[in-house]
Amino acid sequence: MTIYVPGPRLALLRRALFEKDMSDKMSSFLHIGDICSLYAEGSTNGFISTLGLVDDRCVVQPETGDLNNPPKKFRDCLFRLCPMNRYSAQKQFWKAAKPGANSTTDAVLLNKLHHAADLEKKQNETENRKLLGTVIQYGNVIQLLHLKSNKYLTVNKRLPALLEKNAMRVTLDEAGNEGSWFYIQPFYKLRSIRDSLEGRAVHEVERQQVRLFHAEQEKFLTCDEHRKQQHVFLRTTGRQSATSATSSKALGEGEVVQHDPCRGGAGYWNSLFRFKHLATGHYLAAEVDPDFEEECLEFQPPADPDQDASRSRLRNAQEKMVYSLVSVPEGNDISSIFELDPTTLRGGDSLVPRNSYVRLRHLCTNTWVHSTNIPIDKEEEKPVMLKIGTSPVKEDKEAFAIVPVSPAEVRDLDFANDASKVLGSIAGKLEKGTITQNERRSVTKLLEDLVYFVTGGTNSGQDVLEVVFSKPNRERQKLMREQNILKQIFKLLQAPFTDCGDGPMLRLEELGDQRHAPFRHICRLCYRVLRHSQQDYRKNQVGAGGR
Repeated sequence: MTIYVPGPRLALLRRALFEKDMSDKMSSFLHIGDICSLYAEGSTNGFISTLGLVDDRCVVQPETGDLNNPPKKFRDCLFRLCPMNRYSAQKQFWKAAKPGANSTTDAVLLNKLHHAADLEKKQNETENRKLLGTVIQYGNVIQLLHLKSNKYLTVNKRLPALLEKNAMRVTLDEAGNEGSWFYIQPFYKLRSIRDSLEGRAVHEVERQQVRLFHAEQEKFLTCDEHRKQQHVFLRTTGRQSATSATSSKALGEGEVVQHDPCRGGAGYWNSLFRFKHLATGHYLAAEVDPDFEEECLEFQPPADPDQDASRSRLRNAQEKMVYSLVSVPEGNDISSIFELDPTTLRGGDSLVPRNSYVRLRHLCTNTWVHSTNIPIDKEEEKPVMLKIGTSPVKEDKEAFAIVPVSPAEVRDLDFANDASKVLGSIAGKLEKGTITQNERRSVTKLLEDLVYFVTGGTNSGQDVLEVVFSKPNRERQKLMREQNILKQIFKLLQAPFTDCGDGPMLRLEELGDQRHAPFRHICRLCYRVLRHSQQDYRKNQVGAGGR
C-alpha cells in the first residue's frame, strides 16, 4: 500500500551503515539495515518520534526540534530499514489464539498453527539476513524498526488518529503486521520506480552504548544525584569483582561530533566525542571547580606517594585553574567535547574498536581526565563517590576501558526511566484530584507491565494478580530501585489520600466502595510490584521497610 499522510510528507533523511566496506564509504544510497530518521515537511515540520517506551504512539512534535536543532531525545526518532516480513501464518495463529475466539478450535489445530507461525518467523529472519546491505529502490516495500523499542512502525487502518480524525493512527507493534508495510514512492517526477533511493549518508556504526571503567582504580564512571545535584564520579563498590558492579547510572552513549547536528558517525581515533548519560540525557563536561583546590588541600593524603603526586598535578594546573568533570544538560556546550587517546600504537583515521582502553583529553581546556580519592559524599560513614578532575599532565595509568552494553540492557533502562516519569506525573494528578479516565487506564496498564517486567514473565491476557511467578529478574529489581520506580510507587499509594488543601481525593474508609474499585485495583497492583521488587533482594527490602 502507499502511505499518504494528510498535510506533511515523509522524507527519508539520513542513513547509517553499521559495518560496510570502506570502498563504499561515500555511497549515498540507502540500504537494508541502514538507520534513518523521518522528517515531516509541509504545513507541519518535525521529526517523527515516539513518546518513550511506555506509550506506543508515534507523533510529530515540532516544538522538540528541527533539522538545525534536533530533538534532545534523538534516539526516539531513529528507525532501521528492514525488508518486508510475511505475516499470513502468524495472522492465522493470532486469530485462532485470540481470547474469546471460536471455542471449536481444538488444541491440535492450534499447535499446528503455532508451529507454522514460528516457521514463518524463522524464514523471515533468514531472508532478512540475505538482504542485509542491498540497495533500496523506489517501489520496494520495507518495514521501519524503531531502534529504541525494537518495535515496528505500524498503521492501524481501523483506528483514526487522536488529533486528526481523517488520518490513520500510527503506533509501534512488537511483531509487526501487514500494517507495517510501507511502499517507497517517488515524490518528484525526476525519480522513477526502480531508481535507487538516496538519503543523507553518514556511514556509521550504531551509536555505542557503553560504560567507562577506570582500569587502575577499578571503578565505573557514574552520574547520580547527591543532595539534589547531579555529580560525576568514580563509584566505589563492596563487591569482590568490581566489573560486576554494573549500575544503570553508569550507562552512557558515545556521540561523534559532526558539523551536521542530525548526523552520526563511526568513531575514529581522530574524531571528537561527546558522552551522553542515558538515564538523565545530560552530557559529560569539564568546568572550573572553585572548591576543588581547597578539597585537595584538606584531604588527608594516603600512604601511596603516587596518589599524592597525582593530586599535586591537579592542584598545579595551568593558570591555577582546577577543573572537575560535571554533568551539563545541553550537548551543544563546547565544554562537553573530548578526544580519545589510545593506549597502544594505533590511532589516526582507524576505527576505535570495542573494548578499547583510552585516555580522555578535554578539548577546550587541553587537560587530561584524572581520578582522585577525594569523596563527594564525605559526610557519609562509607563514602562511595570519588571526584574526577583533569590535569595538564597525561598519565598512562589514567585509562578507561570502553565496555559495550547490550541493546536489551539499554532498552530495560529506557522503559524503567520512562515508567518512573509517568508514575510521578500520575501521582501528582492523583494528589490534585485531576486524573482523567484515560490516565487511570494507562497507569493501570503500566503497573501490569511493571509486574511482568520485574518478574520476566509474559503477558498472555490473564489476570496479572492471579499469575504465580517463581523468581524475579534480579537486574531488573535493581533497576526498579535505581530509576526511582519504587519511590514513585509509594507516592502513588499515598497520593489519593493526600490533602493538598481542599481535602483528599479519597478517604481510606471509602476505598471499599464499589465506585472506587478502579483505584482499589491500582493499589493492589502497586503492592504486587513492590512484592516482586523486594523478593529475595535485601537492598530493596531495606528501602521498602524504611517507608
